[in-house]
Amino acid sequence: MFDLFEEMRRMQERMNRLFEEFDRFRLGSGVLTTERAFAVDVIDEGDAIRVIADLPGFKKEDINLYIEDGSLVIRAERREEVEEKGRDYIRQERSYGEVYRKIALPTEVDVERVKASYNNGVLEVTLPKTEKAVKKTIKID
Repeated sequence: MFDLFEEMRRMQERMNRLFEEFDRFRLGSGVLTTERAFAVDVIDEGDAIRVIADLPGFKKEDINLYIEDGSLVIRAERREEVEEKGRDYIRQERSYGEVYRKIALPTEVDVERVKASYNNGVLEVTLPKTEKAVKKTIKID
């Protein structure tokens, strides 16, 4: 016997799986990759650039920061927890793997004075500008 509601439920499950698979890929720089992006704010504070990134669920030790070719690179990896024997998942949506962002810096920064903190899933990086990159106002006589 044909059950319309059961067919709709199965179709919804197939669509959810399709979207989950699609979500594993993102289009970036014209190349399809499996790396996931994350939200960032980049703020010019005059004498420094501040970057705030949402990285919930990561441990501080799993986040790598470095400056490369005038860009701030943020790379983090979440490892899959060891599956407990006998645990039957009905649904597993938490993702594991690597996230990556390369943020072009709008000016030169003093790499030696960069500071970073990570609290409640939010990474905050302060990148002081070099002396020559700081905007100086000139008084007109």
